[in-house]
Amino acid sequence: MAGSATVAVEVTEERYRALKHYPSQIGFELDGTARWPADQFTFRLAGEGAIRLLEDLHDAGTPATAGAAAPAASQE
Repeated sequence: MAGSATVAVEVTEERYRALKHYPSQIGFELDGTARWPADQFTFRLAGEGAIRLLEDLHDAGTPATAGAAAPAASQE
């Protein structure tokens, strides 16, 4: 199930520490890290530079490869 995929994230600047994942409302730990759902909101914030991904995606606790993290736009 796509909703169970998570990724470890970290804030890039102190000013972003107040951010919470939407809609889950998961905030950051004292060290600035969190485990957020691997969804559009998370990847948008990573793209904007507010957070950084600390690892590849996890689905049901199993690490995925870096190639599996991005959806396949086309097959050649």
